Amino acid sequence: MGKLGKKARKFAKKNLQSVEKRNRKLKPFFKKKFAKKNGRREAGDEKEEKKVEKQPKKICPEEDFQDIPIDAVFGKDDDEVLHDGDSDSDGYLDEDSAAVEGEEGDEIMSVQSKENMSELKKQRRKLAKLNEKLVDEADSDIMKRRVLSGSVLSTCCDLVDEKQSVQALIRLLNWYRAACYYGHEPSGTAKPDIVYDIEDSETFSKVLIFVLQKADHTFRSILGLSDSSIKEKIMKLKNNPKWDSLKPLVKSFLRSTLHLVKHAADSEIIVFAVTQLRVSVVLFAAFPDLLKKLIKISIHLWVTGEETLSKQAFLILKDISMVFNSECFDTCLISMYKAYLHDCDVPTAKTERLPFLRDSLVELCSQDVQKSYTKASVSITQLAKLLKMALITKNKEAVEKIHSGQFTNCVDLWVNFIAANVQDCDLKPLLYTIVQVINGVAQLIIGPRYLLLRVKCIQWLNHLSRTSGIFIPIASLVWDMLEYKTTNDGEKQEQKKHDAVSTVKLPKNWLKSQNFQEQCIFSVIEVLAAHFAQWSFHISFPELATIPIMRLKYFYEKSNMEGLKRVVKRFIEQVESNIEFVQRKRDDATFSPNDQKSADLFMQHEKQNTNAPYTQYYQSIINKAPGTKKKKQ
Repeated sequence: MGKLGKKARKFAKKNLQSVEKRNRKLKPFFKKKFAKKNGRREAGDEKEEKKVEKQPKKICPEEDFQDIPIDAVFGKDDDEVLHDGDSDSDGYLDEDSAAVEGEEGDEIMSVQSKENMSELKKQRRKLAKLNEKLVDEADSDIMKRRVLSGSVLSTCCDLVDEKQSVQALIRLLNWYRAACYYGHEPSGTAKPDIVYDIEDSETFSKVLIFVLQKADHTFRSILGLSDSSIKEKIMKLKNNPKWDSLKPLVKSFLRSTLHLVKHAADSEIIVFAVTQLRVSVVLFAAFPDLLKKLIKISIHLWVTGEETLSKQAFLILKDISMVFNSECFDTCLISMYKAYLHDCDVPTAKTERLPFLRDSLVELCSQDVQKSYTKASVSITQLAKLLKMALITKNKEAVEKIHSGQFTNCVDLWVNFIAANVQDCDLKPLLYTIVQVINGVAQLIIGPRYLLLRVKCIQWLNHLSRTSGIFIPIASLVWDMLEYKTTNDGEKQEQKKHDAVSTVKLPKNWLKSQNFQEQCIFSVIEVLAAHFAQWSFHISFPELATIPIMRLKYFYEKSNMEGLKRVVKRFIEQVESNIEFVQRKRDDATFSPNDQKSADLFMQHEKQNTNAPYTQYYQSIINKAPGTKKKKQ
C-alpha cells in the first residue's frame, strides 16, 4: 500500500480523531517503559564516565608548572594592541593651488589691513617662481621631477619660519617625507605624476633638521596653541576650522618621523629624531593608530638601544603614560614588563643594561601605584606558584625555571618597586609575599655553586628591611655560606665578573679556588654588616648580634687562612664594641621595657651621628664593595 497523499493526510487529521487520541495515550506509556531500561544503562555509563573524568585529577603536579607563565599579567588583547596602526604611509601631500588658496583665503579674511594683503600676494608670486624652477625639462610631460636645491630650501624655510606659509610647509613636508623614506619608498603611495628628489647630502640633512626642529612650533602657531598644551586642547581642535586643513600635514610629519626612527641606521640621527619627537607627543592624541605605533617603536628602542637612545625612548613612554588615559599607561606598563622579561632571558643580553631597564620600569610603575599594585600582585602570585611547584616536586625543569633569568630579574623588579613606594603606600601585603618567595628561593638553592644567588636573596631582604623599617631575619641564611666545604689547595684564578642575577650557577672549577673561599667570607661580612648597620642603635642590638658573633668566633678558630681570619676578627671586634656601647646606654635608660614609644626613641641622637665607630666601619665596607667601585667609575 502506498503512502497517503497530502489531501488524504489532511482528511485523516480532521475526521479520524479517535486515531490521534489513541496515539496520545500510548506515547507516554512507551516512554515510561523504555525510560527505566535506558535509565539503568545511562546510570552505568555515567559512573564509568565519572571514573574516566576523575583520572586527570590524579595527574602529577610535575606537569603543571609548564602552564604557569611568569608574565601572566598580560591578556590576549594586550599583546595585539601593539600590532595595530603599522600601516604604510598615506603618501605625499597635495600641493594643489586651489586648496592652498582656500586655506589662505580664511587668513586673508581675518586680516583687514591692505599691507597684509600685499604680503600674501608677494608670497604667491615667490611660490609661483619656485614651481617653475622645480620642473625638470629632461623628464617627460607626464612625470614631473621636483628637485630640492639649497636655494629652494632656504627660501621655503624663510617662508615657514617668518611668514608661517602653509604652502611652503606642505612642500617641505613632502621633501621631508622623501628624505625619511629614502630607500624604503612603499609601492603605490606616491603620486604617479610627481617625483620628489633632493640635490645633495647637505640639503638632505638640512631639510631633516629644519623640519624636526620647526614643524611642531609651526603647527602650534598656526593653530594658536601654546607649547604646554595638554591633550584635552588637542582633542578640541576638531571644532577648529584650521584643524581640518592642517590635520594631513601633522599626520604626515608624525608618520614620516616614526618611519625615520624605525629604519634609520645612524644612531645619532635616531637620538635627535626621538628627542624632537618627544616635544610632539601631545599631537598623537588625534591619531590613535600612530600612538600605538609610537609605543611599539619606543619600547623596542628602550630595550635594544644604546644608553642615550634608551633613555630618550623611556622619556617618551613616560610622557605617554602621564599625558594620555589609563589605557595607555596599562599598555606601556605591560609591554615594557614583557620586553624586560624577554631581554632578561636572552643569553647574549648585556647585563649592564638590566639595572637601567629595571629602574626605569620601577619609575613608570611609581607613577600610578594602585594600578601597578594589581600587576605586581598577579606577577608575584605566579612566582609563588612556580616556587611552590619546585619545592614540592623537586623536578629538574621546575628548579631550572626558578634559576632562570626571568624569575630572578622579576623578583628583583618587584623588590625595588616595593622598596621605592612602601613608605608612601600600603604595600605590606606585597612585602609579605615577596619575602616568603625570597626565603623559598634561598632554601631551594642549597649548595656552593649557588653562592651568588643566595647572596642576592639576602641583599633583597636587607633592602626591603631597610626601606620598610620592618625587621627581617637573615642570619639563618648566612650560616650555610660559612659551612661550604672547600679545599685550601686551589690556585687563585683570574678575577671574573659574576652577577648574581645573570650568572646563577658558578662553574665547578671555581669551587676549589681561593677566590671562591674569599668570596664566601667577604659576602658573609658584607651582608651581616649591612644587617647590623640598620639595627646598630636599636635597644635590642646586643641580643640580635650575640649568636652571629658566636658562630663567627667558631669559624675563626676553625679556619687556617690568615688573610680571611684578619677580616673576620676585625668584624667581630667592631660588633662587640657596638654591643658594649648599646649595653651601656641601655643600662642608663630609665623607662620600662614595656614602654614601646620610649624604646623606639632610644639613641635617636646617636643615630644621626655619622662619626660613630661602627657606622664608619660599615661605610668602609661599602666603599670596598664591587658595585660601589663601578658607580664611582
